[in-house]
Amino acid sequence: MKRILLVASLLAATVLSGCMFPDSNRVDNVPYEDQLNSVQTAVDSFKETTGVLPIKTKPAETPLMERYPIEFARLVPGYLADPPANSFEGGGLFLYVLVDAETEPTVKLIDLRVTERLQTLQTNINAFRAKEGKFPFDGSVGKNQFTIDYDLIFVSEEPTVPSPYTDTELPIYVDGSGQLFVDYRTDLEAALENTDVEPKVGEDIRYLLYNDSPFAPAYSQGYTINEQGEVEFLNN
Repeated sequence: MKRILLVASLLAATVLSGCMFPDSNRVDNVPYEDQLNSVQTAVDSFKETTGVLPIKTKPAETPLMERYPIEFARLVPGYLADPPANSFEGGGLFLYVLVDAETEPTVKLIDLRVTERLQTLQTNINAFRAKEGKFPFDGSVGKNQFTIDYDLIFVSEEPTVPSPYTDTELPIYVDGSGQLFVDYRTDLEAALENTDVEPKVGEDIRYLLYNDSPFAPAYSQGYTINEQGEVEFLNN
């Protein structure tokens, strides 16, 4: 919840300062490969020079995909002339983050439009919890993953999130603490059908989504496969 609220507050500050939320049709908001490559080069050079990564400090409990946001103030101007135009810092729609930070730090993107959609829903859930003393759970999709009773929070149509990997709309669920997440199981099932990689049971398989994509699976929990090769939540 804190991570969504943080980005939302940053967006609000941008609006109040006179810079409206970026138009999603702007050319700058396209995830150009050369922008990713230039930031990757800057990150690699910074780490080689300093021995550390140019990232903002986040709490240890921050979910993995959002745990390592790039801090452009540490890269500009020594390693990069300016933040990319499509980055939040450059007035764009994307947060630049690192995946595999402890093994092979790789630059990926998180779409702020997903953040905005989740924040709206989170507000409704928080209001219901404050009034009723419980979360608006409907059913269960995992050991600590629940669907939402949207009637209880006055949402007329079940919201979804467009997948950055396929032409599908992804469902949203909530964990036992009331935190919202995006359900990437259908994307992972498709990825498994189109790869020669053979994941191990108990292994986090989200890399199957981001290895060949500019996007990190934002607001996700871990996923693995079971003994039958089926995708399921990785509950630690």
